[in-house]
Amino acid sequence: MYRVIFYSVLIGILLLFVGCGVSNAKAKKGFVTYLKMHHNNKYKILTFKRNFNAANMNPNLFWVELELKSNPDIVINFEWNAEHKALYVPYQYSENRSIEALTHYQEQEIVLREALYEALDTDVLSMDVNVFNLTISIHLETEPTFNDFQYFSKKISAILDDYPDTWTREARVDFKIKKEKKGFYELIVKPTTYNDCDESFRYKPNAIVANNYGSEKAENIDRIVQQKFSKPDAPVFLSNIWVNQKDLNSFYIAFEKHEPLKRPEGNRNLTEGVGMYLIEMNYPNLALKTLTYYNYKTTSRDGIFLFLIDQLPEDYQYLIEHL
Repeated sequence: MYRVIFYSVLIGILLLFVGCGVSNAKAKKGFVTYLKMHHNNKYKILTFKRNFNAANMNPNLFWVELELKSNPDIVINFEWNAEHKALYVPYQYSENRSIEALTHYQEQEIVLREALYEALDTDVLSMDVNVFNLTISIHLETEPTFNDFQYFSKKISAILDDYPDTWTREARVDFKIKKEKKGFYELIVKPTTYNDCDESFRYKPNAIVANNYGSEKAENIDRIVQQKFSKPDAPVFLSNIWVNQKDLNSFYIAFEKHEPLKRPEGNRNLTEGVGMYLIEMNYPNLALKTLTYYNYKTTSRDGIFLFLIDQLPEDYQYLIEHL
């Protein structure tokens, strides 16, 4: 009952604020006039709708999508402040967010994506490029070798260097083979134009990172770990896999041990993490080479990821610095 009253009051407040804002018709008319005056009617309006919500509490914000008439592949979107007749830019936003800048970015994104496809077309089965998320997914016939990583890194980096304002960070390149939703190996490609000196986590050039889920190799590793270490009253959960940066089939694997909650509060199936195992294994036989257990009573759970990295041999470390 109280929840219904609360939401009713909240909706009433929101409607009250909306009533105080510029009307939809007036806002759109003003925006059309703005486009004709400043952009010579170069854009087609695809979407223009009020974007007021409890988060921004501004009834004059509208969500806009524009299509460049000369190139329908270029679609930009932004928030429009109907009261100020200007794009809404958050206070902490530092990049140029004008209609011209957004359009130029989209133009460069199309060119960059085409350049990547052209450079790698004969080397891959298929590829997906996401400039917004700075990710590339490459589909291969067979699992990549160490030489493959070096080859793709060199070609991709050379292209990304030509578009420093569009591809602004290192690329995460996912390599997957048939029937995989996500590849086991992920390569970090660092453009020479990207300066990461101020980053807390700095990847070494051509760092190779393993994905815990989505690939046949990750499923095999998890299955072996479960068979060897999981118990009905003390299950284990895969936490992280570190790849030897020179030998792609040598791993250090971290998995967390759980035990029943001491005070289950009605649900006896609840568990809590009590420690972390760190093991060294080789693929495909996954024979155990070394095993270390870190109990949370003596090793803090907070910061356990960085702590475990410090325990790894140098060949498994892919960060330049992590503190």
